[in-house]
Parts: sequence; C-alpha cells; structure tokens
Amino acid sequence: MGKYHHGDVRNVLLQQAENILTDEGPAGLSLRRLARLTGVSEAAPYRHFDGKDGILAAVAIAAFERFAEQLESAAESHPDHEERIMALGAAYVQFAVENPQHFRLIFGRERPPLDQYPELRDAADNAFDVLQRAVTSVDRKAEMTLAEAASAYNRALAAWSRAHGIAMLVIDGMIVPPADQDLSSFVLGLLAEDLTMPVNTAKAP
Repeated sequence: MGKYHHGDVRNVLLQQAENILTDEGPAGLSLRRLARLTGVSEAAPYRHFDGKDGILAAVAIAAFERFAEQLESAAESHPDHEERIMALGAAYVQFAVENPQHFRLIFGRERPPLDQYPELRDAADNAFDVLQRAVTSVDRKAEMTLAEAASAYNRALAAWSRAHGIAMLVIDGMIVPPADQDLSSFVLGLLAEDLTMPVNTAKAP
C-alpha cells in the first residue's frame, strides 16, 4: 500500500481521478494510471472500485451532488416562483461552465450505466427533483391532480432541456456572452421566455 493508510486509499484515488477528469476528461482515466500516480500497487484500486466504470461512477455521484447543491442554493435564494426557475437555469449553466468535464461526464456517453450503479441513479434523480420542486411548490404538490402532476413534470423537463442546451452551447464555444454582459445576465436573457412558459397538456384534436 505504500505511504497511504488503507482507509485513505479510496479517497486518494478519487481525488486523483478528479484531477485527471478536470484536465483530460474520462478518456485520460485508467485504474493502472491511478495506481501509478498515487503510488499504490496496480491491484489496490480494484479493492475499492469494480474497474474504470466504478471510479467514474463515484466521481459522477460526487459531481451530481455538487450540481444538486448548486441548484438547491439557487432555488432557496429566490422565493418568487418565476425568478426561482430562472435562477435554476442560470445556476445550471454556471455549473457547466465551471466544471465542463464533470458536466460532460454526468450527462454524456462516458457516464456508467445508471441501472448498474443505484447510487448514481439516485444522485441523478435528486438533481432532477430539484428542478421539479421548483416548478411545483411543495404546498401545492399534495393537491395536484394527475394531469397537473404530469404538466409539472413536463415543465421541469422542458426547463432542464432548455438549460442543458444552452449549457452545452456555451461550454462548446458555440455561443459567447457579449463582452459587456456577465454569464448570469446573458443566460437569464436566453431563458426569459421559455423557462416560464406553461406546458399545454391538452391533446390535439
């Protein structure tokens, strides 16, 4: 085990994995490389993770938790319903800009399968729940009909989709805020109409 106490190895490996992900993305990560960089045996990482997907799942769980916390903080600081949804959209994009590789991991093809990692699924669901709670107040949720609940879900999904699209365009450099406008104001302008637009659940004739 070298210089690390057994109980510290997992955390040290995770921190090194975070560093690699930040600098190079998931493609630069391997358990053999982690072992070499942290000074442990090549077998050591396998005592804590079930391969590359295992450590990517652990990194993704932590990223989802930070993401959800950032969204929750934005929601709690804006009691007004529409302002809350707008703030969530801005926080969503801000997280992507500040953590582009982590954002790509939790929403991209490199993310381990959710059905194989229940804790990862829970972390992903929790992040979406923050958006859904912002669309529907907790007080009204118990009174909602099935149709209203479906509408709330669809509105949350629409908000998620809109914010995600903007986030990807920004981190890919496809859209750039004007020089005289900060990122938050720029994103709020883009979100102004769509994030507060109600979803029509009526069936087409």
